[in-house]
Order: sequence, then structure tokens, then C-alpha cells
Amino acid sequence: MGKSIVLYFHNEEDEVLFEKMILALKSRYQLVSAAALEQLLLQQKKINNVCHISFDDGVRSFYNVVFPILKKHQVPVSLFLSPAVITTNKNFWFQEIRGYDPIIMKQIIATQLQIEPEKTVNFSYQDILKNLTFTEISKIINTYQKQTACGQKEYLNMSLDEVLEVDRSGLVTIGAHTLNHPILKNEDDASCHTEIKRSIKMLEELLQHPIKYFAYPNGRPEIDFGEREISCLKESGITMGFSTELNCLSPADNMMSLPRMGFARMGLAPSNPLIYFRLSLGKKWIDIRSITRPSEKTIRKQIDLTLGRDQAL
Repeated sequence: MGKSIVLYFHNEEDEVLFEKMILALKSRYQLVSAAALEQLLLQQKKINNVCHISFDDGVRSFYNVVFPILKKHQVPVSLFLSPAVITTNKNFWFQEIRGYDPIIMKQIIATQLQIEPEKTVNFSYQDILKNLTFTEISKIINTYQKQTACGQKEYLNMSLDEVLEVDRSGLVTIGAHTLNHPILKNEDDASCHTEIKRSIKMLEELLQHPIKYFAYPNGRPEIDFGEREISCLKESGITMGFSTELNCLSPADNMMSLPRMGFARMGLAPSNPLIYFRLSLGKKWIDIRSITRPSEKTIRKQIDLTLGRDQAL
């Protein structure tokens, strides 16, 4: 019997390829809703050949490309959203910075953080921003847009009407993903609690029903979130929290820190058995991958030390 998994996706623009992935997953797993997954996990028994599919952020392609295929094949999924993005029609910070000039960005970062420019040389500006608060990131983006006169990008995500439609479909379970998608570990207690609790409350007000599930931005346990965030979820009535820990499901999993994996493409057809072998490796894949490049934890630690923000990651 095969292992059970939770998968996460973001932006799927190729409808032919995505449908092939769905059909390949349906041929190997029982595709279950978030609610059904929760009930299986609460039994604390080993489950086999079960897969829950999730999406983060609510990129417009979810509505235009993914949602029609979900309806066609009656596949349940979860969708984790940040209500501050939906209600203001402003992009996520990581969407805004795509394509920015790295030299200008690093100059702005060095100026704002009051560090020598040389300290940014060994890191990408994207990685540096992952070590900053949402307020710091916003100031850097605003400065870049003013200096370059590039302005804000066109809105890239779902509208509120589209969110309401998919929520009412019966196939899509919406969960919270913070207000603004900061990496919660970087935020102070007040900001962390606001990002979590207000995101849940806003979604409940918009959708007129309780929100039970949450996905941590970036999502690496002890790197992006820890016990503080888990406690906050419990206080807010969340019953399942999803990480991006690379692993299969286990009866011993913490319900507030469930592992999720990306669908392994590796340039292969969705039905290729090598993809499922890669998924079955779980944490062992991290060890293989780290042979050729440093882990995200290592990079973030190095940046913290460089910026003088050493944290016990």
C-alpha cells in the first residue's frame, strides 16, 4: 500500500498539464477533502493511498485554469488565502518584486538596514527579504517603485467575487494564509497574532462561515513558524495547520504542523513512477538535495548572522 500525502500548488497556467497531473493522482490515490483528511487523521491510524490537494495564495490561474478542471473531475481541494490581498487588490510582496533590478534592490536594502553593501553580495535580494518583517519589506518595495518609477504591477490574484464562487462550489475549502503573507517567525508577538487572528476573522466575515484550516507562509517548521504560531492557531479555533515540511503523513503528526509537498515534476510526465518514488522519499529527499546546495535553513542562518539578527533557527 502507498503512503499518504498532502500536496501544494501555486500557479498552474497549463491546463493540459494540470489535468494530466490530476488524472495521474486520481489513478494512484484517493483524493479527499480537507474535512475528510481531518477525520482520518483524528483516528490516529495509519492511512494509505490518500492524497489531499491544496493551493496557496489564490493566483488568478486558480479560477481560470484549475477550477474548471476540478469541477470536471470532481476533485476536492483546499485554497489558502490572505484576505488583505483580496480586499485591496494589491499583489503579494513576492509578486511585486519579481523582475526587480538586483543591484538597485540590494542598494536599497543596504541603505534601509544600515549595513555595508558588501554584506549583501553573497545572497539574492529575494532571500534577504525572507529574513525581514513585512513592514521592512513594504518600505523597500515602496522605495524601489519611487526610485525607478515602475509603479505597482497589475493585480495577479483572484477577485472577491471569484473567491465567493469557488467557496460555494462545494469542492474548494478555503483556509487562512495570514493577512499579508509575512514569514511569521520574523514578526514580533503583536504582529504575528494580528496576521493570524485577523486573517481568520476577515475570511469568516467575507465568507460567512467558520475557517478551520491554516497554511503557514513559506511554511518550514522552526524556520518560518514555531510554538508561538501553533499556540495562536489553537486559540483561534484552527483544527489543522499546514507546513511545507517535506514528508508523508503519519498518525504521529502534529495537527497544527502537517507536512505538505510540492508535486515533483523533474521534467517527467505526471504518470512517471519516478515522481511517486520521489514523493515517497519524504525527508530523505532533503538529504539528497543538500548534497549539491545548502538548505534554506543554512542560507537563512547565514543571512541572519550577516545582518546581525542571529536567531536560534
